Amino acid sequence: MAPSPQELSLLLDPLVPDSLTHNTRALSNIRSISGLLLGIAAGILGLESLYGFAFYLLANTLISALFYFLLARGTPQKYFAGTTGSRGLNENGKKGRNEGIGAWREIWLGGGLFTEALSGFVLGWAGVGGVIR
Repeated sequence: MAPSPQELSLLLDPLVPDSLTHNTRALSNIRSISGLLLGIAAGILGLESLYGFAFYLLANTLISALFYFLLARGTPQKYFAGTTGSRGLNENGKKGRNEGIGAWREIWLGGGLFTEALSGFVLGWAGVGGVIR
């Protein structure tokens, strides 16, 4: 019996939804923890206003670069899904790998960068900054 298109897709691209979920969750956890630690560092350094947010953006750019170049080795489509429907069979249904288009966004902009991690940053920044002063 010939494999179904879904089985063939998994054969050609072994990333399964559980792996993608794990990778995304791990990235989100790391971002949340690093956001809190960056907030504590900004509070200790006494950064205020735009300098604190610039510190957050600069440090997260560095963290994203480390993820992209050291962990993903410049090929995030091996570890993250990208946009919906960008994996599996080619458009014409033949064998071949269709790379995860937009997977770089998950590393550079995803993982709660502007939601969970930012709120942890502000919490640590205000908390430590208030205690020190």
